[in-house]
Order: sequence, then C-alpha cells, then structure tokens
Amino acid sequence: MLCYLQVLGTDTLDASPSVMLHFDSQRYVFNCGEGTQRFCHEHKVRLAKVDKIFMTRVAWDCVGGLPGMLLTLADAGSNNLNLRGPNNLSHFMATTRHFIYREALDLTIHEHGADSVPYSDENMSVTSVPLLPDSTTGNGSDIPQARESRKRKSDSEDDDHASKRTVLSRMFPGITGSHPLSSTSAMGPAVIQPEVVTHVNLPAGTDDAVTEVITPTGGAIDHDHTVLPRAEIGRLNAARLPRSVPDPTVLAYVCRGATVPGKFNSDAAEALGVERGPLRGKLARGESVLAKDGTTVHPDQVLGPPRPGAVVIILDCPNPRYIASLTTAPEFETLYGADPSVRCIVHMCGDGVLQDPRYAAWMSKFGKGTQHLVISRQFNNTDVCYHGAGELQVKLKTLDERMFPLPHHSRKPELELSTVPGLPKKTLAVVPLTNFILEPKPKLELKDALRPFDPKTVKPVSDRVARPSLDVKPASDSIQDAAEKDVTIVPLGTGSAIPGRLRNVSSTFVELPHGNVLLDAGEGTLGQLFRHYGFEGMRDAVSRMKLVFVSHLHADHHLGVIKVLSFWNSTRSPIEPSHLTIVAPARYRIFLEEYSDVEDFGFDRISFVESEDVQYGKKDKAESAVGSVAALYASLNLRSIQAVLVQHCPWAYALVLETEAGCKLVFSGDCRPSNDLIEAGRGATIVVHEGTLEDEMHAEALVKKHCTVSEAIQV
Repeated sequence: MLCYLQVLGTDTLDASPSVMLHFDSQRYVFNCGEGTQRFCHEHKVRLAKVDKIFMTRVAWDCVGGLPGMLLTLADAGSNNLNLRGPNNLSHFMATTRHFIYREALDLTIHEHGADSVPYSDENMSVTSVPLLPDSTTGNGSDIPQARESRKRKSDSEDDDHASKRTVLSRMFPGITGSHPLSSTSAMGPAVIQPEVVTHVNLPAGTDDAVTEVITPTGGAIDHDHTVLPRAEIGRLNAARLPRSVPDPTVLAYVCRGATVPGKFNSDAAEALGVERGPLRGKLARGESVLAKDGTTVHPDQVLGPPRPGAVVIILDCPNPRYIASLTTAPEFETLYGADPSVRCIVHMCGDGVLQDPRYAAWMSKFGKGTQHLVISRQFNNTDVCYHGAGELQVKLKTLDERMFPLPHHSRKPELELSTVPGLPKKTLAVVPLTNFILEPKPKLELKDALRPFDPKTVKPVSDRVARPSLDVKPASDSIQDAAEKDVTIVPLGTGSAIPGRLRNVSSTFVELPHGNVLLDAGEGTLGQLFRHYGFEGMRDAVSRMKLVFVSHLHADHHLGVIKVLSFWNSTRSPIEPSHLTIVAPARYRIFLEEYSDVEDFGFDRISFVESEDVQYGKKDKAESAVGSVAALYASLNLRSIQAVLVQHCPWAYALVLETEAGCKLVFSGDCRPSNDLIEAGRGATIVVHEGTLEDEMHAEALVKKHCTVSEAIQV
C-alpha cells in the first residue's frame, strides 16, 4: 500500500498553506484557504476521493477556499462531506447561507470540544491537539487554565450550535428535493417561467415582510415592491445567526496510520502447501485459506509480526505566543524519541516562530529520523505556482511589455533556514507538490515538486502572429482634467464560476487619481494583485483603495473580498486612517458582520452602503446611508454613483460611476443586456461589460442570464 503526504499550497498570497494525505481509498485535506481549488485544477491533483477536510483554525487563511471547494466537490458528484476543526467552524459555514447550498450534499461538521474523540477509519486515526496562545507574560503558566476555561465555555453554547446546525441542514439537506430551491420541494414545484427577478426590497431580519410580485418578461419594473419567485424564499433567510466571539484555539493533528501487517513469508506458505496466486493474496489480507491437502492455513502462520502505522503531524503555529502551549501539550509526550520515530511533521509557521529557540528545541525532541517540512511566508519563495497563467503572460508580453507585465515572483525567500540555529538536520523549506512517502518506506520525494518558473523556457509566439500597435490613447475628448487621462484598468480575473488554468475568477481593479476601486473580488484576488504589482506596489494600491463594489452574491464574485480587506486593514495608518466603502447588496453586509464575529478583518472600520441606497431610478433611499454616500463622494471626488438593477439573480447590480472631472465608468457585473444600464451609462468613458458566452451559445446565455460577446459589444 502506497501512502504519502503531499504539500499543496505554500504561503504565496495566491495560494494558501494546505496539505493532502493520499491513501488508496481516500484523500484527506488539511486546510483549504483561497487558491486551493485553483491549485489542484492547475496541477491535476485529483479531488474525487476527498470527503474529509480538517481545519487547523477558523481563519480566512485556512477556510477561505472551502465554500468554492465544497461547491465543486458537490457538482462533481460527492454527496457526503465531513469537516472537522475548532469552535466556530459551524458558524463560518452558516454565514455562507446567502450564496452557498447544495441540496444533494450531506455536510457533517465536527467541532473540537471537551468530549471530542479521535477520528478513525480504515486508513488512519486522527487526534486533535488544541493549542492556545499564552498570556502577555509569555511563560505559558496560564495554558492549563485556559484549556479548562474553553471547555466550560463550550458547555453553554449548545443552543447557539443547535440553531446554526438547523441553518446548515437547510443549506445541505442531503436529500434531492428537500431544499426550498428544489423543483420537487415540499414548498411546491419551482416551475421555470419567463419571469424576471428584478428587485428584492427586504429588510434584513424581517422575513415576514416579504411580498411576492412577479413581473413578466418585458414588463415595467416596479421598484417599490419585492419581485421574487417563491422558490427563492427559503434560500434567502435574512435572520441573523446567534452571535459568536473569536476563539484563539488552533488544532494540531496527529495522524496514525492503520497497523501494517507483517511481511509475507513465501517459504512458510510453500511449506504449508499454499500455492502462488489468489490464496496467498487472501492470507496477506488477513483471511484464512485451505491448502492443497485440505488443512486450514491462518494468516499468523505465514505473516511476520505486524508493526504500527506511520505517524505524521500537521502543525499550525500562527505566532510565537502558541509555542508554550505546543511544548507543554501532553498529546506529544509519547512521540518524543519514539521508536519507530514520527515519520514527518508539517510546520505551518507564522512570522518569528521558527526563529524562536524554544521551537527548534521542541522539533529536536522527535529524534533524528523525523523529516520536518516547513511552510512559512518568511522561508518559502514566492515563485509562480500557476504556470499556465504565467506562461500565457510571457507570450502576451511579446505583444506589449507595458500592458502585459510578467507576474512578480522570486525564487529567493525572505530568510534562509541556514540562518536559524538549532534546527534538526532533516528540515526542509518546501515548494508546492513536495511529497513525503509514509508507506511502505519513508522517503522524501522531490521529483514531482513544482519546477521553478522560468520565462526564458516559454515557447515564444510565432513570428507569423501579427503584433498590432497597442498604443493607449485618451478614451474621450470629454475628459477635461488631464489627471483623469491616467485612469488604469487592471483585469485581475476574467474567468467564469470556477477558476481555470489560464484565468482566475472575476475581479477588476481601477486606479483613479483620487483613489482606487475594486470591482468584484473572486477568490484569489489579493494574489492576483500581488502578481501584478509586487508586494510593495500591492501595499500602495490597496492602501489607496476607496471603494469595493460587489455586483451580486454569487460566490465567484466576492469570496476574495475578506482577504483583501484584511490586508487593507493591515496597511491602515493609526494616525491618518484611510476611508473605505463597500457598495453591495444588503445581504452581503450580514455575511461580513457575521464572519467578523470570529475574525477581525477590519469590518468595523469600513463604511457599508447597500446597493439599494444608490440604486438608479429609486427615489426613496434610506436616510441612514446619506453620510456614508457623501463620504464616498468626497473620497473619490465623485459626481455620481449609481447601482443599476440588472437581470441575473436576486440583487444583481451593475455600477455607473462618474468623477467630477468627467470620467464615467460602467461595470456590468453578470447580467443580460440592460436598457436601464444603457441609459444610466450613456456617454461613458470606460465600459467593462461581461461577455461570458460565445455567440453560438445564445440559448444558454438566456437560461443562465449572461451575455454573449456580440450582446456585450452592442451594449
């Protein structure tokens, strides 16, 4: 039996630290941050056998890719998925109810608690080891008390957990036809009719205020009423979840492989009259067989003594405050200097952890036979991990070096392991796709490790390809302010719902003289910003960001927002804090508020304007939004900003933004051609419009409420 550990992503901003354990029958994933799905797609890492995902923390770096991964696994035919992790994992998944559901998927979530038992199946057992940060004294004396306090606290949360599990059972009922969006739901058949979902005017938390009004295709839009097919109501439950609080618990995982049968003794089998072939196979699998003379031969007559399975540890230490908890954890005591030794330890280390002498001393306790694999922002390089997109950019660069710059990357890490004293000899700063074979014999395997990205090896564009002049000229003579002529549009992602080999999901970055604007932000957007600008350039671009616009609630348009906001929050000056506004459907505010209960990404330092409060053609706008809208106007020097309701899904909006200098930007989001958008955007300087489908796929564009290329051009 071949069993091995594979490093997927390292901490490169466009991929997140994650690990996969491979067995013949199953795959086990540890952490699923942004970019995990794209990485697996790019490098042909098969996900078909994944039905168990373990989380070390409920933090966006660890869970940000989980919603997209879940949808992909469900759409590929998975009907069961088991998630395990710390407290707040159920809360996190329930926050996604506005845009994530799969009626045929049975989702089970196990949160670590006082009564938790190790997970076990035919391949291995997994023991969770809770780690907690020490106090400001740093001596670790408060760790045992903190563990007990966490246990007592968990006893009082049963009611809240029950409420969240009820929400999850509606999102993932596991039985086709039981979800409110099902065509065979008990709510009644969701008959597909030529009706337009135009607007939902639904205050958060007031489900009983829903009014159903159907507008036939081509009819006038009544902005004063709710227009919502009945089948959508169950999905759009606006009642807020019970509040939660951040939990600093981090889980390490000790994985023990199943007991390995002893070596088969062919001479003993021959002497007992067992011929070569299937009978020996049965004996090797632990089954008794009949020999040629009719006597029963048992496995222990031909097999050597069994041995314990390989042990591997998956460890996440976010910062040095967790080291005291790690070094005093009783679950590791029996593994120090064990014989056989722990085969491999994966160290996901935050800044400053590996350099701490206590950490190196702890690593050495496991003995010389243990392989240590380090995943760390400081010690891993930032080489390009999506070679398909990188190679395409190299080819496009031959057409225009300014318009298609090479992705920023470096093969040299910030720090070298050789500068850290006291590390065990078998310590390696890994690259993606590094493998470590656990069974049958331990071996570090680097032949499949991701090769360095080398632009010089990319096959050049043929000389027969025309190289047109791509000189940039002023878009319109109507622009009066010379500074506005320097508006820059950076397409960060132009792919469809699932990230592909060559393109990431939707996101567009706009540089304006008075500040920057982010138009949608699918998973991996921050990584795309890093590859385009480099780290310092990204820091400057994000710190100047004044507006984030989310067009609608489909996951591929906003699952990258939180990571961008978190980075923006880290760039803020406490002396002169910058102003940032999010314009998005009202339900998106609920998602952000609820997730901010478990992780601080700066939400309380951001203004939120509901799309309905700047909606084109709407007169009765909320007075509560006046101040935030005025601040947005001032920060970007705007003349107007309008969200235009478009036909795609509930609460889908386009954006029309005009500066005082006369630059008028139109962004469609996803939609069918819209007369309202044409009117609101008339005289535009720049139009960014979706053209998802080719012209021959017009029928599909109608069904999926997207535009063909020709329709986009006509708009």
